[in-house]
Amino acid sequence: MAKIKRHKGLDNTLKVFGQGYLYTTNQRERLNAEVFETRALGGKSYVVLNGKEGAELFYDNDKIEREGGLPRRVVNTLFGKGAIHTTTGKQHIDRKALFMSLMTEGNLQYVRELTRNYWKANTARMEQMGDVNVYHESVVLLTRIGMRWAGVTAPEEEIERIAEDMDIMIDSFKGLGNAFKGYKASKDARKRVEDWLEEQIIQTRKGEINPPKGTPLYEFAHWRDYEGNHMDSRLAGIDLMNTFRPLIAINRFVSYGVLALHEHPEAFRKMSTVEDYPYMFAQEVRRYYPFVPFLPGKTKVEVEHKGVTIPKDQRLVIDVYGTLHSEDLWDKPNEFIPERFIDWDGSPFDMIPQGGGDYWTNHRCAGEWITVIIMEETMKYFANEITWDVPEQDLTINLNSIPGYINSGMVINNVREKVDRS
Repeated sequence: MAKIKRHKGLDNTLKVFGQGYLYTTNQRERLNAEVFETRALGGKSYVVLNGKEGAELFYDNDKIEREGGLPRRVVNTLFGKGAIHTTTGKQHIDRKALFMSLMTEGNLQYVRELTRNYWKANTARMEQMGDVNVYHESVVLLTRIGMRWAGVTAPEEEIERIAEDMDIMIDSFKGLGNAFKGYKASKDARKRVEDWLEEQIIQTRKGEINPPKGTPLYEFAHWRDYEGNHMDSRLAGIDLMNTFRPLIAINRFVSYGVLALHEHPEAFRKMSTVEDYPYMFAQEVRRYYPFVPFLPGKTKVEVEHKGVTIPKDQRLVIDVYGTLHSEDLWDKPNEFIPERFIDWDGSPFDMIPQGGGDYWTNHRCAGEWITVIIMEETMKYFANEITWDVPEQDLTINLNSIPGYINSGMVINNVREKVDRS
């Protein structure tokens, strides 16, 4: 077996975050290697995997685990201590079954209806605004949708603060390479949201509030593990948050999607004329635009991959963005082509913007179906229910920055309800 090629340096963290989503691709090309090693986050060794075969290995539960693979800062801000993302084995499968039990046909249809209705009801507000920053507008609206779907409540005056705190947590990826100040803000935001949701769990268990059966709040408050025990109230609140926090992160996809409608007028037209086009469009937005850069894990055993031997207990990352833009997997990967999903085979190892593998046993996001549904309905709204203009602004996306976003946030104006008065 060949030796794993290495990006030399005692700690390449600044280079990783300086090159952002392009770091892994740049190093593969520079080293002429499909697999390489780098050191980051305090000089820790990481082996970088890529592509469909890399994802197949990364999501092989017999060989790879997530426990101990996530950086402490990500656990403390984005996911929460003890969250399902940090579990493995029987504990993970047991708790993942709870998450998956929420993905019923009724719950999925409900989130579709909520998305459609909330955007429709928001039209009058956006008509009265001058400029509408789609990124910021959607984070508040998606927070409302997520809360309603999850069965949690808060005073009206608190909702914008909750939305801001959720956005700070989701944005915490950039704190991995930056100063302590951003990390502390993310931790403080998480504590406020955890406090609120733990209290919702406690009140539900006491019968002081009565969320409908089938909502995440009801199910997490009453769930018992394989040993018959209730989940700790704090941990239940953390995992409850992880049922609808991904909904709020969709605001990035929403802003990307509106940009794509603006830059691809033919795709805009097809949204109302081609069957299943909203689904294809939503999937291509998720594939094409930067979201999750990479995901970490750790080998449980020694493995062989692509002609190299990776030792036991080796930290790994799967290059999510690079896999989504691999010429080996996608025709013209750097072009926006929704039609590529007409014949897509549904592989769990190539379309991995929110993780890969099996929903039930792997760490693939249980809310991925909800993401696609919300994106379908939201893009149909912006294409078919309103008219809008795009003022001059900076619409560039800096791939050297993590997490990715449109520099302007995607601003529209002159929003009007689309009415056929003929």
